Amino acid sequence: MMTALSRFADRAAAWARDRPRVMHVAGTVVFTAVCIVLVVVGDVGFFIDRGLGTAVFLGPIAVAATASALRRRAPGATLALSLVAVALDVALGGSSAVILYLVDGLYSASCYGGTIVRRVTAGVAVAGIALTTAGPMSEGLGAVVFGALQGVAIFGTPVWWGTNVRQRNEIAALGEQRLELERARNDDTRRIAELQRDEAVRHERARMASELHDVVASRLSAIAINSAAGLTVADADDADGWRRVAERQRETLATVRESSVGALDDMRSLITVLRAGDEPLAPVAVDASLAGLERQVREAESASTISIALDLPDAEMFGRVGDPVRQAIARIVGEIVANAAKHAPGSVLDLRMTIDHEVRITARNTLATNGADAVVPSSGIGIRVMRERAEAFGGALDSRKDADGWRVDVRIPVQASVPEAAR
Repeated sequence: MMTALSRFADRAAAWARDRPRVMHVAGTVVFTAVCIVLVVVGDVGFFIDRGLGTAVFLGPIAVAATASALRRRAPGATLALSLVAVALDVALGGSSAVILYLVDGLYSASCYGGTIVRRVTAGVAVAGIALTTAGPMSEGLGAVVFGALQGVAIFGTPVWWGTNVRQRNEIAALGEQRLELERARNDDTRRIAELQRDEAVRHERARMASELHDVVASRLSAIAINSAAGLTVADADDADGWRRVAERQRETLATVRESSVGALDDMRSLITVLRAGDEPLAPVAVDASLAGLERQVREAESASTISIALDLPDAEMFGRVGDPVRQAIARIVGEIVANAAKHAPGSVLDLRMTIDHEVRITARNTLATNGADAVVPSSGIGIRVMRERAEAFGGALDSRKDADGWRVDVRIPVQASVPEAAR
C-alpha cells in the first residue's frame, strides 16, 4: 500500500513539474478560494469591530489574489500587494485571511524573488517578529513568549520555507546544467575520437603508399628501363651486332628477373604485415650503413643506363647521424637514383653528400640522351614522399629543373628528433 502511494506521489510530482503554468493558475485559484472561505465562515472584525459585513472584505481578497497571480513574474510586487491587502484588511477590522495574505506574500518573495527582494522580505519578517514580540510586553513574560512564537510561525516560517524551496530549485537547475554539460562533453569526446580514428586511418594509408612506392617503384622502374633496352635490334647483316644484342638481352632478362623477384619479395613482406590484423605497419628496413648506401647506388647504376658520380662522407662522419635519419637518407638517395634512371636514361648523375651541423644531399643529372621512348611515366609521388621524409626530421627538399638538367637539394638536421612514424 505504501509503495503504491509513493509511486502515485512521484507521478503526481512529475506531472506538476512538467506543467508549471497549470500549477500556477491552480495555486492562485486555491489561494483565492481559501481566503473567501476564511472570510465567509470565519470571524471578521476581530481586531476592530466596525460592524461591517463580509462583502467589504472581498476588496483585500482581490488585492491578495492579484498578488498571488504575480508571484512568479513579479515577486516584489507580490510582497508589496500582500502588505497592502493586510493593511486594508486590518483597516476594515481584520479577518482570519490576513494571515494567509502574509504567508503567501512572504513565501513568494523568498522563493521567486531576486537578491534585493529577498533582503526586503527578510527585513519585513524581522520587523513582524519584533512587533509580535514587543506588542504584548505589558501583559507579562508569557504573553511575550507567546507573541514571539506567533511571530516566528507567521513571519519566519514562510520565509524559511520559500528559501528552502528556492535553494532546492537552484540545486536541481545546476544538476540539469551539469547533466547537459556532461552530455556535450561526451558528444565532443566521441567526435574527437572519430576524428582521431579517421586521422589514424589516413596516416596509415599514407604510410602504406610511401612503403609501397619505396619498395616497389624503383624495382619496377628498373624492369621498365631494362625491358626498353632489351628491345634494341641490330642490322640484318651485322652478325657481331646481333651477338652483342643477344648478350645485352641476356643481361637485361637477368636484371629483369632479379628486380621482379625482389619486388615480389617486398610485396609479400608488406602483404604479410597488412594481413597481420591490428599490428601497425612496420616499414621495410634498408641497409642504412655507408657501405650499404654505396652498394645501393651502384646496384641501381648497374641496373640502369645512367652513370653516377658518387661523393660520400667518411664512415665516422656518417656515424654521427642517428639510425632513423640514415634510414630516411637511404630512401631519399634511392629515390633520387631511381628518378634519374626513369626520366633521364643515358644521363650522368652527380650525387654528393656532406655532413656538418646538417646532412646535405645535392644531386644533378643531365637530360636524357636515349630518346623519349626510354622514359618511364611518372605520377610525381616520389618527389612528394622524399619531401615528406625530409620534413619529418625538420629538414627540407628542393627539386627543380634548370638549364643543364634536373637538380635536387636536401637538408636534414643532424640532431633532429622525429617520431617513429616518420621512419
